[in-house]
Amino acid sequence: MMDKDEKIEKKRNEDGVEQSENVLRTDNETDKNKKNKHHTKKVRTISLSIFLAVIVWFTVIYVNDPDITTTVSDLDVRFIGEMAMREKGLVITNKKKIPSLSVVVTGKRSDLMNFMDDIYVQVNVDDVNSTGEYTLSGTISIPTTRITVERENYGDIPIEVERLVSKDINVTVKQTGTLKNKVVHSVIDDPNVTITGAASELDNVAGGVATVDISNLEGNGVESVNYLLVNESGGFIEDNETLESTRSSVNISNKIYNAKTLTVVPALTAELEAEYLIKNNKTVVTPQSITVGTEEGNNTEYLVARIDSLPKNGEGEYEVEVPGGVYIPEDVRRVKVRADIVKKSIVQLDLSVQTENVPQGLTASADSVTVMVWGEEGKVNQDTVQAYVDVSGLGKGTYSLPVKLKGENVGLQDNYTVNVNVE
Repeated sequence: MMDKDEKIEKKRNEDGVEQSENVLRTDNETDKNKKNKHHTKKVRTISLSIFLAVIVWFTVIYVNDPDITTTVSDLDVRFIGEMAMREKGLVITNKKKIPSLSVVVTGKRSDLMNFMDDIYVQVNVDDVNSTGEYTLSGTISIPTTRITVERENYGDIPIEVERLVSKDINVTVKQTGTLKNKVVHSVIDDPNVTITGAASELDNVAGGVATVDISNLEGNGVESVNYLLVNESGGFIEDNETLESTRSSVNISNKIYNAKTLTVVPALTAELEAEYLIKNNKTVVTPQSITVGTEEGNNTEYLVARIDSLPKNGEGEYEVEVPGGVYIPEDVRRVKVRADIVKKSIVQLDLSVQTENVPQGLTASADSVTVMVWGEEGKVNQDTVQAYVDVSGLGKGTYSLPVKLKGENVGLQDNYTVNVNVE
């Protein structure tokens, strides 16, 4: 056990350690406080400098606002009475040919900064009553009396005046974007638009194009779309000084169809089919199939490209017929057909009839038949044509079955049946 003196010594040591720790902690806190005070002082100094700089700038600009003289270049030219000219059937053209105009002005710095863009040249055209070339004087328009004109660097202003004419154009629709597994039919409700302007500009206008983005369509509907004017080559008309239209937009109706790819089959018109036939094994359609839009539940299996005239050199371009419930986009409505079209003849033949697909364990026999067969002229005979009936799925008995033909580019002129005995 510790005696009394040892306990006192231990207590002194513990108090000494604790006192040292307190001194160290106090020193650390003092250093930290000094750093914080220094940082705060630096931030205050920077903020004060910025504030003083702003005050000085405002003082120079607004308190010490000197008079200065400067040149204002590329002044706008505004014509007084231009709308009245249009009412008289006249219009100013080639404004871009007016030479650059400038003026030397004097005023307070602040006024020049505030009103520089509002200084322009105005030209009165009230007395212009016919087409031709004119040289007119202009006057400087200053928005405030605190700015004075020192020198005008321009003379009389040349202008050209043309007759105002009108023209009807057709606005077409152009689609951008895609809609997965869908085809969209976009139709402009009223595509006819009347535009007016100088004849020199109007002659360059071939039509208008309204662009609709179909990628975000959620259902059928109508939307208003602005259109742009285009020239004969389809390029957009960017320079437009005099053109105005009755309306700047058109209403477009969008109808969404299911996308379906269908084969295109060539066929003759009834008039040509009376004398000719297509040798399908030597006929090529380009493209062989096209993607169309079909209404829900539509079961169209193929499309027909109707040949209405004999193609020169065996090749022609023909329009695809549009079945009910099907939408064919304009850009795929025509296909190229390279067809072997030959003269057609109709021949009466007495043919024996073969039986096919006879059920196992049974036999079948059919009567001979007399039929009218069409085919390539000079190639329809008993050696090139074979008649048969299909007896699949039949049991014993006597049946009247439709006659079918085998042969190259041949067919029955009518529907024929024959008696068949299955045993």
